[in-house]
Amino acid sequence: MADRSAVFRWVPALVLGMYLALFPDGTAVAAAGDPPQAEIGPPAPSPPSTEPTPGAAPPKEEPTGIEKSIDETHTLLEQSILEQAIRLDNFFGEVKADSQRRTSYELRLRTSVRVDDGGNLRFGASLRANAVLSRISNRLRLAISGDSEPEPFAPSLPEDPGNPGFDRTSQTTRIVNTELRYGLLQTPTMDLFAGAGFRLVLPPEAFLRTRFQYTHRFSDVTLMRVAETLYTKNTDALGETTEFAIERSLNPKTLLRWASTGTVSYELEGLEWGSEISLMRELSPKSAITVTTGVYGNTTHDDVITNYRLATRYRRNFLRKWLFYEIEPEVSWPRRGDGEFHTAFACTFLLEIVFQGSATDPEGTPPHP
Repeated sequence: MADRSAVFRWVPALVLGMYLALFPDGTAVAAAGDPPQAEIGPPAPSPPSTEPTPGAAPPKEEPTGIEKSIDETHTLLEQSILEQAIRLDNFFGEVKADSQRRTSYELRLRTSVRVDDGGNLRFGASLRANAVLSRISNRLRLAISGDSEPEPFAPSLPEDPGNPGFDRTSQTTRIVNTELRYGLLQTPTMDLFAGAGFRLVLPPEAFLRTRFQYTHRFSDVTLMRVAETLYTKNTDALGETTEFAIERSLNPKTLLRWASTGTVSYELEGLEWGSEISLMRELSPKSAITVTTGVYGNTTHDDVITNYRLATRYRRNFLRKWLFYEIEPEVSWPRRGDGEFHTAFACTFLLEIVFQGSATDPEGTPPHP
């Protein structure tokens, strides 16, 4: 009876999310969270906007002392991170005359708080950083990923197949991974890279992997992606993940995606799999929403399906171009030991700060002080 009353309390939030996704009143084209890896179809003229044009916009207010201090601190941190990336690139790079190389990076810091239907609050933080070390090689990337999230509420598709902790439908908590990736092949339809890295645990967990992705366009509005990741870890030998996705542009502002993955390895007793359908919609140049429903399971269980999930995620850029927040209410139906599915609810609030920078210097130029 308690589960049933909880359903009626949370259903309006999910219904509202679906309504906004299907009938928004904003403009622009994008998706909540990470954007699609490739655009579908030719660019279309934007519909008449109800927002004021740049020429008609009122003059910007002068930032206050606190706002100036925040902007200056953010800029200082961006420059400091870039200088460290340039030092690293220059130290390991080779000097070649008459050549220009670009060193760049992007770093995202996230903090989150999640409340579940039992009233429990759980806090977490994560970091994602990517640096292009082109002076060493135009094909080389340094990736650092870290998570200190609360126990996962519900499964989801692997974030980064082959990367320990990010390659499972049920993510591992408290992860710090460092990886060097080398691009072997990159064309409009094919992408292949090899990576080597380690997870900062005791004892350290080293891994090697290679990932190939093929993209095929059926039409201007529909495409398919197939990816294969082969990896090995010093803890559980070999493993592989197969990914499959179909994307269709419903209109210039709405994207529908069906994605599925399956992972087998010596670490798992069977095939761990998941499948999700997502509807993504831009509400305005600064906001977007995603509605996702998914099913997950493992072939080692007598009942192959172990969980269902329905979630709505709203993402918005606010106050500063480098500041974002997200709100994600979700409902999950995990299978209990008695074989029955019970209903669980949660809502996550997330704040994200983005740092990024790039610099192009002739090779041989000493690093910034």
